[in-house]
Amino acid sequence: MASNWRGTREYRVWRAMVIRRDKRCIVCNSLKNRSAHHKNSGSYFIEDRYEVANGACLCKKCHTKFHTDFKRSFKEKCTKYDFDNFMSLTMYIKNIVYQERIDG
Repeated sequence: MASNWRGTREYRVWRAMVIRRDKRCIVCNSLKNRSAHHKNSGSYFIEDRYEVANGACLCKKCHTKFHTDFKRSFKEKCTKYDFDNFMSLTMYIKNIVYQERIDG
């Protein structure tokens, strides 16, 4: 496995396509500091590395939150299952906060 795959043209095209598809951070809807996140880690799941369906647009804040708060680091292996759980938990918390605001 080449350690510099993020410097390739294929990676830059994949990143641009993911961001273009989602447009905003899919967690917080931000347009600032967008990045493309691999649902299945690009370092571990080489066959999924450049699949647009394996990507999600996240802002820097949400991307960091996933890798450091939900997982333990940016180097830890991540799977689509992990990402789906992160999204479910995030949406659950957002709904609780929203409901508390409505209920006053």
